[in-house]
Amino acid sequence: MTKKIVLSTLGSHGDIHPFIALGKALKMRGYAPVLATTDLYRDVAEREGLAFSAVRPSQHEVLQGLGLTIEELARKTLADDTYLIRVIQTSLAASYADLLSIVEDADLVLTHRIAYAAKCAAEKCSVPHVDIALSPMLFFSAHDPPFGGPAPFARKPSRVGRAWNRSLYSLIKTLARPYCREALRFRAEIGLPANGDVPFLQDSVACAGFGLFSPMLAAAQPDFPSAAAIVGSTFHDGGETAPLDIELEDFLSAGEPPLVMTLGSFAALDGAEILRGGVEAARRLHRRVVVIAGRDDAKNFAHQAGPDVLVRGYAPHSTVFSRAAVVMHHGGVGTAAQALRSGRPQLIIPFFADQPDNAGRIARLGCARVLPRRNFTARRAEAHLQALLERSDYAENAQRIAGGIAMEDGAAEAARLVAEWTR
Repeated sequence: MTKKIVLSTLGSHGDIHPFIALGKALKMRGYAPVLATTDLYRDVAEREGLAFSAVRPSQHEVLQGLGLTIEELARKTLADDTYLIRVIQTSLAASYADLLSIVEDADLVLTHRIAYAAKCAAEKCSVPHVDIALSPMLFFSAHDPPFGGPAPFARKPSRVGRAWNRSLYSLIKTLARPYCREALRFRAEIGLPANGDVPFLQDSVACAGFGLFSPMLAAAQPDFPSAAAIVGSTFHDGGETAPLDIELEDFLSAGEPPLVMTLGSFAALDGAEILRGGVEAARRLHRRVVVIAGRDDAKNFAHQAGPDVLVRGYAPHSTVFSRAAVVMHHGGVGTAAQALRSGRPQLIIPFFADQPDNAGRIARLGCARVLPRRNFTARRAEAHLQALLERSDYAENAQRIAGGIAMEDGAAEAARLVAEWTR
């Protein structure tokens, strides 16, 4: 009998695309993968040939329950790293009820770190699950601590530094626990035993953990969970099957490579001033620019367009980034992986959560500069972009790194490990 594997995730496109890549890799190995997430992504999954099961709440239900627009939700989430976790907990019962029927006959469940309802459903049904971390920060290591973000006081990993970092992580878990009260209460209500984990930070119940990111960003460390494996980046974004529109193709082909600017599908909802400042900086440098503003925001950004500026709501990063002079982005791990594979220098403007850490790790590779959102001005962006365009070391390092990351296929490696375990 074909083994059923449930892939449970939630979030924006950066959280969905890696699980679609996983599903396709598992399907190639003869498994029956089912993507379980909000109905917003049904068409995306089915277009890629994956079975799909909707899990509540829908985006409409979330916004209606909170009394917010999608832009207001983005603003609150980007301003407070704990806000999204609190929102997820308001819908645990509904998500869990849907997932029980999806998971009960599964052989394995692959779960996003924040898909807590799926973890509970798998544990309740005695189905093993694998914890998926999409960025290095989720494997907090005293030997390779995060850059900024929720651990701004981490120290370099000397012997004293490692001890400090371990103490800091313990403090972070203590401080995070009150924000997870509803998840802990829900776990008790459905009869699961207490295990000491802080939901959304730890997962001691998982049979294994995959780091679905490049080992160039973070190699395995001595204090990673024993069953953790850094499997590499995934690159699915539909670019393999969706040709560029004629206007975009012509713009990219006309003259020297343009700058390409994007803030992904979520940060773009509250990042118009960053994109406007980026365009201003590009014009001062007399460079053409492609702005990927997000589907909902492109119409509001259209007035910025001109002979030197082309605006799109979406364009596949896999085909556009490689034709850029510099890529300016927010540091989301999916966008960052595509930027690394493109072999182009990067200007990263991190907003929240794992983005400052991703940015710091990429800058450490010598192919990027970092300009935090709180410090952003068009003048500062201009200075950073000019350095990235003029200094050869950034381009050389970017090309070197691209050669290595192009060899990675995290989805295929994860599917191979699943095949070993389920055999």
